[in-house]
Amino acid sequence: MSGSSRQARIRRYRRLMGGSVLAGTLGFISAESVGYPVVGVALYWAGFAGFLAVWQGTSVPLFDERDRALERRAIALAATVFTLGMILLWPTMVVLSEIDVYTPPPAFDGALLAIAVQSGLFALTYGWLRYR
Repeated sequence: MSGSSRQARIRRYRRLMGGSVLAGTLGFISAESVGYPVVGVALYWAGFAGFLAVWQGTSVPLFDERDRALERRAIALAATVFTLGMILLWPTMVVLSEIDVYTPPPAFDGALLAIAVQSGLFALTYGWLRYR
């Protein structure tokens, strides 16, 4: 198989994987918005199953070391930006709430708790990988 033919197959399979996830997500949002949440979840899982089927069902390696390096850089940048944003946002919301300028919605507390748990999980995982 020629290099350009192989690259074309890789691109096609990767687009199919992304399209499967996108279709499942849009199907979930659409079904949920018209009052069919169970159908939405089924469509979401079908999209994910399609992703897995393409990813595991092809004999062509779809990701290489360049993709892994790009993913590592992207997640590091995203985590840094997110963390810096939360470092600024959380105390700002507390102060604004205390001086009665703005009261965040109740879901904000749940979101902050989820972020704190995720950050704690990251710290534990990092520590385990670093010192094992």
